[in-house]
Amino acid sequence: MNRPEPLPDGFLLVDKPAGLPSFRVVDRLKKRFRVGKLGHGGSLDPPATGLLVLLVNRATKRAGELLGGEKEYRAVVRLGIETDTQDLTGRRLKTIEGCRPDPAAIEKALEGFGGEIEQVPPMVSALKHRGERLYRIARRGEVVDRPPRKVTISRLELTGVSGDRIRLRVSCSKGTYIRTLAHDLGRALGPGGCLEELRRTAVGPFRVEQAIPLDGLLEGSRQDLAEKIIPLPEVAEAMKKSYEGRRQESGDRAGR
Repeated sequence: MNRPEPLPDGFLLVDKPAGLPSFRVVDRLKKRFRVGKLGHGGSLDPPATGLLVLLVNRATKRAGELLGGEKEYRAVVRLGIETDTQDLTGRRLKTIEGCRPDPAAIEKALEGFGGEIEQVPPMVSALKHRGERLYRIARRGEVVDRPPRKVTISRLELTGVSGDRIRLRVSCSKGTYIRTLAHDLGRALGPGGCLEELRRTAVGPFRVEQAIPLDGLLEGSRQDLAEKIIPLPEVAEAMKKSYEGRRQESGDRAGR
């Protein structure tokens, strides 16, 4: 059997469907196209959808260098429910019916979550405690102390309120847990809350509108896949322009 031509080194932008872990997206594409090296540049929880940046071949060695920028999300927070996973997939710990938040109260609460804040990571996460993944510890019904981590939320916008559901647009630093933001916001408002829906819309300069649905990639040819990969020089240039744009914007704000 002839070995296929190597795929270009670069980024592949995938619109991840709900219900699929990020590593399964990688596995499916790797097996379908026999990709030598393929990884992702920041996972999405299985229920979440949206932009998943895949790193092809030599790009896997430059993830830290190229993917340190902001990420953007659209989120729906459900008030009145707390779970052990901080989203609707988990075991319910608390339920309060009939929550009808006042938009003014929500706006006031959101003020406490802007800028640099501290988050205690959820137990159901891939972080490690003494070498073991937290989610494995959580499966045994155990809870361990997790030190708070500093994250930055540069934009937190209320985009809608419908009954007990709050819609948000969030721009944040790498490592931010939107599930935890939903949980903490719910507690700040009183009745508690959890994440109901999440869609990642941007990673650095790359937007979900540029991404290809996973099924579309799997149905295409290897050549189709190769043509969708953004070569490393283009990735680096896009990241450079994005960084310069953020720096200019910060300078403009400081000069006002």
